[in-house]
Amino acid sequence: MNTKIKISIINLIVLIFFSCKDSSTKSIKEDTIDHKGTNWTIIGPGGGGSTFIPTFSYKSEKDFFIRCDMTGAYHTKDGGNSYEEINYPNGSQSFAYDPENPSVMYIGANTLNKSMDGGKTWVRIYPFEEDIVKESYSGDHADYVIKVRKSSLYNIADTETGAFGNSPKVKNIKVDPNDSKYIYFSMNNFFFHTQNGGESWSRLKMDSEVEFIYTNSGDAKDNVLVFTSANVNTVSKKNWHAKTKDYPSMMQPAFSVTGGTISDGTSSLFYALHNNEADRDSGKSAPTELWISKDQGKTWQQHTGDVLTNSTNTLPTYSTLAASENDAQNVYVVTSSYEEKKDDGTKAVWFGALKSGDSGETWEWVWKGGGGSGQYGIRDGNDASNLKDAWVNEAFGKDFIRLIDVGVAPNNGDVAIVTDWYRSMKTVDGGKTWKTIYSTRQEDGSYISNGLNVTTTYGVHFDPFDSTHMAISYTDIGYHHSFNQGKSWYRSTKGIPVEWQNTCYWVEFDPGTKNRIWSVWSSLHDFPRGKMTRNPKWKQYAKGGVAVSTDGGLSWTPSVEGMGFDTPATCIVLDKNSPVENRTLYVAAYGKGVFKSTDNGKTWKLRNNGIKGSMAAFEITVLPDGTLYLITSPTPQHRNGEVGREVFMGAVYKSMDGALTWEQLDVGEKTQFPNGLAYDPGNPSRLYLGSWSDVQLSDLIGRTTAIATGGNKLLDLDGGILMSEDGGATWSRVFDENQFVYDVTMDSSRPGRIYCNTFNQGAYLSDDYGKTWKKMKDYDFHWGHRVIVDENSPENVYLTTFGSSVWHGKPEAE
Repeated sequence: MNTKIKISIINLIVLIFFSCKDSSTKSIKEDTIDHKGTNWTIIGPGGGGSTFIPTFSYKSEKDFFIRCDMTGAYHTKDGGNSYEEINYPNGSQSFAYDPENPSVMYIGANTLNKSMDGGKTWVRIYPFEEDIVKESYSGDHADYVIKVRKSSLYNIADTETGAFGNSPKVKNIKVDPNDSKYIYFSMNNFFFHTQNGGESWSRLKMDSEVEFIYTNSGDAKDNVLVFTSANVNTVSKKNWHAKTKDYPSMMQPAFSVTGGTISDGTSSLFYALHNNEADRDSGKSAPTELWISKDQGKTWQQHTGDVLTNSTNTLPTYSTLAASENDAQNVYVVTSSYEEKKDDGTKAVWFGALKSGDSGETWEWVWKGGGGSGQYGIRDGNDASNLKDAWVNEAFGKDFIRLIDVGVAPNNGDVAIVTDWYRSMKTVDGGKTWKTIYSTRQEDGSYISNGLNVTTTYGVHFDPFDSTHMAISYTDIGYHHSFNQGKSWYRSTKGIPVEWQNTCYWVEFDPGTKNRIWSVWSSLHDFPRGKMTRNPKWKQYAKGGVAVSTDGGLSWTPSVEGMGFDTPATCIVLDKNSPVENRTLYVAAYGKGVFKSTDNGKTWKLRNNGIKGSMAAFEITVLPDGTLYLITSPTPQHRNGEVGREVFMGAVYKSMDGALTWEQLDVGEKTQFPNGLAYDPGNPSRLYLGSWSDVQLSDLIGRTTAIATGGNKLLDLDGGILMSEDGGATWSRVFDENQFVYDVTMDSSRPGRIYCNTFNQGAYLSDDYGKTWKKMKDYDFHWGHRVIVDENSPENVYLTTFGSSVWHGKPEAE
């Protein structure tokens, strides 16, 4: 999504001589944005997804930020017991605190944002409002795009940005400890600086992407050190010229540069990692070296100690490291592959974190997990023994769990946070013990989120026989249910094959038989996102199917006769008119089509007559009279098992004979990425269809394939919502074609009330059958899934999300 940068003559001069700088002075539009959701409670067990860049305040070790791999940022002032979620589209990329004023903090997303009241409200301070030409969304994930004037320094490509794809990302924010009006950050290989608190900005272009920015009140007081993958640039604060010193050739490319001042304040110390960049980007094992500099990057020494280099075995793979800024002799490094030989000659793969308290001279394990094959889903290892964890340890403790990031308190190297695929954990004793900061265990064995909610949800499901019992279908962490109306949660996957447990897409309670539940599972998550099917071999890795519970979800039994163990399923619906003793059920199987059962789900038959092109069956809707509607999603054709440009686009089908035959509906030439369909309970012939707007060809087939086969292009699609009042024969538009609508919901308790959730950072409601729409107050998560009416309290709704668990509250209009 990054465009290839054209370098102007002026910028080439800047690059070579670093003797010129770009600058701009504009006014800041002080439109305050309050990201605190006052009308919503976010529910779930907490955690469940990847988290990054833990960043501490200078004044309190209990005040820190964490971001997730979706779009949420999380701020706590009580050490992780509770969090406020702050949402910027495309997600936050960096955080910073003012060293002198703890109420002043910064978030870098596609924009630079500032809070002066401890995180309660935020203002965008860069780019300047008058430089912004257009803000829009585009692509499979509805990426936020800012189009700016060509003259704006934010325009790092020297052409107007925003054809499609992401805008640049603000990283490495640093507030000068000598003067807080001096602020620095990077975007790609540009170093930005201001001396007046952001009223004006200047920039320098480096020859590779910026990895780390540093200055202090001691030996680097007069300079800013800008570390890239190839060199360190000493930028003078007097004239803003840079002197460049290349790293040793054996150290290039460097990544994850960190450092600071040792605790006695006498000198600075820096660390950097190096490995084969191609291996790192591909996810392969990447033997990694540690390099250390004690003279502000002028010279570097490779670390050769036995523990960190694993001297009697293979050089480990390290992914990141972090030092305490003002206690820099304390540094942590994260590993995802540290191999040791077992007594029987086989290898044990460990993952975790190591710490040095003596400036990198010696290292010791502070988090050591694994000891098995190191393969995802193979439960032959053990979690680290010094963790006081919540639910993740029990759920995934024997799996390979990739550690992701580490952050260290700036004034105390014994305080740090380590993150992994599912959780964030904190130490206050230098790694002797680690404590959960994402979830809290209750006396009954259930769990309550601390507010760090980072997991994708597909549905909220209600037990028709017990109003206290409800369930959430989750990506990555499977099925969770609650017996106190969502106050606390249990994970329940007993009986679900390990290969299926990644994602529970949907759940169906039987309204005629107590404790009988059907669920559908998949080893692959994030359908219908195009990234999941780009690989021609994706079906070889796809596992999944149907499971049934007869004890209220406490345990499950797979039921796949006629379907197979390799059936990733995204939807299951029940024909409530069918006999209780022989229920009729339908399943949408991604890549296979539609399966039907007439014996309570014991056996299944494929029912694809009339379905053409894409067999990525995603959602099925059954009307009270048994009429069926099917949505299929776009997928690559993969002719002869090879990559290519050809794509089957999505479609909508209708069946009037119990799925014996299907008829494709004409929803218009540009509605080719449908996602969800709803019918009006008071008039089932009135339908609403939500769909995706513009996506790139590369979203579906991959950027490499698109470029190699003729170039990438934008697929001009209509999103929003279409309405039909004749059962799908004809359609008219009732909601913005530029919106990326995931699903539509009718409120059966309020005639005329319709809801939709979008990937455009908003959920909407209509009280007049879709004639007019209003945005829901206080909900601002970028990637929304569904709106589900609370069956126990119909004035409230649940909002399922792609990365922020489930929001619950009263849907008030802005």
